[in-house]
Amino acid sequence: MKKGQFRNERKYYLAPCDAAVLRSRVACMMLPDVHGSGGYKISSLYFDDVYDTALREKLSGVAVRDKWRLRWYDDQLDFIRLELKHKENDLGWKVHVRVTRQQFERFEQGDMEVVEELTGEVGQRFRAVHHVRRLRPVVLVSYWREAFCHDLGNVRITFDNCLRAAKPASLHSFPISTDQLTIVEVKYDHMLPNFIRSVFCGAQFTQLALSKYVMARLALMQTGFE
Repeated sequence: MKKGQFRNERKYYLAPCDAAVLRSRVACMMLPDVHGSGGYKISSLYFDDVYDTALREKLSGVAVRDKWRLRWYDDQLDFIRLELKHKENDLGWKVHVRVTRQQFERFEQGDMEVVEELTGEVGQRFRAVHHVRRLRPVVLVSYWREAFCHDLGNVRITFDNCLRAAKPASLHSFPISTDQLTIVEVKYDHMLPNFIRSVFCGAQFTQLALSKYVMARLALMQTGFE
């Protein structure tokens, strides 16, 4: 299967005051994401195997790892993608394939026989991994994102808030505690331009050690739903 292009990816926690200042600076230098000014909701249904390999690898600090998820936006189910997210330390790439609403609903209910309907290289890869590891949907993660982009360096800076976790197909979700902090992600190809790097001066950053997937799994465990 053809790989996606590696991109640098770094994630941080910012206090509300620092996040507000950084967002103001970024908005002066970068354009809002094409999904719309003001932000949008992201929902992701993550898969793991019966041994919780993806969860354990992240918690153990494994440098090279894969995650599978279904992703859609603003609760609209007319555009859903099955994505493979590959990470190697701070580098990552992503590939995807479209799935139908009917296929999504079967995945959500845990009907993994639907993998036989998947097409393309990504679909074939997911099917092969499932046949070996017995993947199944384990958690739904949702949050509000505001994103900004710049062509130079293909830079993308996002601000994520209001994280929630739910069991697949559940009508009830639970807030993921971030202590009112904003998650900021910085992604770029080969270089981060100096004029964009300068917007971070003075802000107090904390490196984000856990992924949203892990945070959601832990949140469900704490509520007794795992």
